[in-house]
Amino acid sequence: MKAINLLTGFFSCLFVAPAVAGGFDILGQPNDILFEPGRYVEFGLGFASPSVEGQITAVGPPFASGDTAPTLPFYTGGFKADINEQFSGAVIVDNPYGRNLEYNSGPLSGLTGEVESFAITGLLRYKLTDRFSVFGGPRLQRLGGNTDISVFTGGVPAGFANVDFEDKWAAGYVVGGAFEIPEAHVRVAVTYSSAIDYDLDTSGAYVGTTNVETPQSVNIDLQAPISHSTLLFATVRWAEWSETTISPPGYPLGSLTHFNDTTTYRLGVVQMLNENWAGFTAVTYEPKTDISADAPIDATDGLWGATLGAIYTKNKLKVTTAVSYYQFGDASGSFGSFADNDVVSAAVKVGYSF
Repeated sequence: MKAINLLTGFFSCLFVAPAVAGGFDILGQPNDILFEPGRYVEFGLGFASPSVEGQITAVGPPFASGDTAPTLPFYTGGFKADINEQFSGAVIVDNPYGRNLEYNSGPLSGLTGEVESFAITGLLRYKLTDRFSVFGGPRLQRLGGNTDISVFTGGVPAGFANVDFEDKWAAGYVVGGAFEIPEAHVRVAVTYSSAIDYDLDTSGAYVGTTNVETPQSVNIDLQAPISHSTLLFATVRWAEWSETTISPPGYPLGSLTHFNDTTTYRLGVVQMLNENWAGFTAVTYEPKTDISADAPIDATDGLWGATLGAIYTKNKLKVTTAVSYYQFGDASGSFGSFADNDVVSAAVKVGYSF
């Protein structure tokens, strides 16, 4: 029984981030810290190193883009505590969305773009019974960025200039519920995160206000032991990226993004090796959504890949490390064609119970 109890505690320490999944997703908005026993604090850091290149056809004769995706850092942290036998709460900080874009060769050399975010989520959980619980709370999120964008003179393209989207805070909410069988160490949780709407002050080549909406989403998380030393886990995440557009005021080509809704699937196994060590592996799949590569940011469509990791526990300390490799799906459109691209990511998370 000791092994299975350790595995149940390990689940919320897994740091297997999508790392540049559909839309601008980085982390997938996890909330597993809410189910940690007692008081618990954690902090994780990671990076994704994508390789995204192709043939650009929108600017004169076709040319090779070179690698257009710089390394992208990500982080997460949180604190959880029990209030009484029925209530517990958690605070989570992370950067849920992000993307970097940089052209270093060809006619577009020097063109860059960046999307940045920061979120603080407060969650309160109430146990209705030993098996059913509900949770929810506010999410405060900051979003901003900048990009080089086409400018026109008399309706004719006249080069590129920078547009800056000033960072702004906005609020949304999270609600969910969980079903557990404590004696069997089984849990299913469903979480809904609302869309968050921004009116970003825009300056540079185009001036005014740009409306941007980060998507509503649904996460389904499952854990179930399949032996005293093995834990199965699975997640499904749906995000309504089709509602996310970035159309600077007066920009004649419409949105800078052309996303469709995404669904990301992950299935994994944690295996206890001894009293202190466990290993885990997971496979991730995000089907293609048939987006058209009509802008620089639309260079990938779907992904599949795997994660390998290890977990070390000693008394109240848990350290998780993970390395992931994902192959992006190909995309083509009026801007260009992109194929055979991928991303490698690595992460470490430290958790402590007290």
